[in-house]
Amino acid sequence: MKRNTMNDFQRKQRKPVTIRGVTFMSQSDAARHFGVKKHTVCAAVARGTQDNIGMGTGYKEKADATRAG
Repeated sequence: MKRNTMNDFQRKQRKPVTIRGVTFMSQSDAARHFGVKKHTVCAAVARGTQDNIGMGTGYKEKADATRAG
């Protein structure tokens, strides 16, 4: 009887994730590609915002109050 190795087990546990049209074999692969933590990818997938991964924080600079007028 053939015993499953850890790699076989890990391979079965992977869940493909698609970010901006690119499909990665796992969330870890996507995190490595974008230079973020795996938790960042996992949380974004859970929120449905995975297309924003690696795009920066999205904060805009606030206009200086003295210039607003």
